[in-house]
Amino acid sequence: MDIGDKEYELIQHFNNVTLEVMLNELSDVTGPSKDDYEALEHVSKYGLPKGVLNVLIYYSMVVFDTKMSKSFMGKIAIDWARKKIKTPMEAMEISKSHHEKYREWAKVSEKEDREAKQSSQLNKIESTRLKAIELAASSPSMSDDDLGKFVRDLFKS
Repeated sequence: MDIGDKEYELIQHFNNVTLEVMLNELSDVTGPSKDDYEALEHVSKYGLPKGVLNVLIYYSMVVFDTKMSKSFMGKIAIDWARKKIKTPMEAMEISKSHHEKYREWAKVSEKEDREAKQSSQLNKIESTRLKAIELAASSPSMSDDDLGKFVRDLFKS
């Protein structure tokens, strides 16, 4: 696989920097929390190489825009251990793939939510129209011609 200079430098950085340094580099001004260190200790138990764990830290905090969640990172670490991910390059590829799948899922989910909301709004409009027709039809002062005109006008808008 052909990689660019920046990606090569990033891979070298993942291979050479300690987990603690990576965590410090990606933490905010207050530095890593106790929970961050616990999450790091937790994922270190899965036997993944240091460079792969650094990718996990990077993608968890930067790409996936999350905090160091022991549960989230543990699930990824288990998955990578099962898939025998041994290099930062492999970890980066699988992370990119999963991130792309997530983005596609999010797009579909957002579209479905939008369509459901529109459908709900249409159902409310239809329900309101039906109630208006029922009220008009039950009014003793409404003639059949007036009711017909009312219904036609109601569906024009």
